Amino acid sequence: MSAFRLTLVRHGCATGSHDHVFGSTNAPLSADGRAQLRSRWQQLTAQPVDAIASSTLARCADFALDAAASLGLQLHLAHGFAEQHLGDLDGKSKANWSAQELQAWDDWQRNPQASPLPNGESWDDFSARTLAAFHEWLARTPDAEHRLLFAHQGTIKALLLHAFGLPASRHSQFWVAPAGVVSLWWDNEANGWPPMLLALDNTLPD
Repeated sequence: MSAFRLTLVRHGCATGSHDHVFGSTNAPLSADGRAQLRSRWQQLTAQPVDAIASSTLARCADFALDAAASLGLQLHLAHGFAEQHLGDLDGKSKANWSAQELQAWDDWQRNPQASPLPNGESWDDFSARTLAAFHEWLARTPDAEHRLLFAHQGTIKALLLHAFGLPASRHSQFWVAPAGVVSLWWDNEANGWPPMLLALDNTLPD
């Protein structure tokens, strides 16, 4: 496979995200969330894009469909890129969380692998399906020089932790804001070394 650039884009704010946490809950983009992505879009295409993929959840897919059409590209939609299922807390108003659920959330934030959420998807299962979806996409686009993926905070973290050989307990070092972007470069001469981190940008363009 040739060397390639990978741009990971987190979706914008979803409707209700100020008082809920969304994993597999299919909340749409808010008006602000769509505006955030529009603000980011021109910057994203400064480097020509020749492959584009997205989570199947609406807060990624709705904008990604329009983005792919604007570039004349076919969008690769994959459930494997969807956010981690957060169990009993998924889509539940924070105002209704019990003391035990608050503690479970804090423990999960420290180490999502060691402290799974009640009835939630395990970190290992989530990471495995994310990586499987990623490798399938790579196989479908062997000659792409710039791949762009619209995804979620957790999906992006899972890919980065794997790429840099880090444990799940280090996920917080890759926090990505709504419409934030991470850019990586895979050098086909790297011989097993991790990709180059080109940028982690949480500031929206003016």
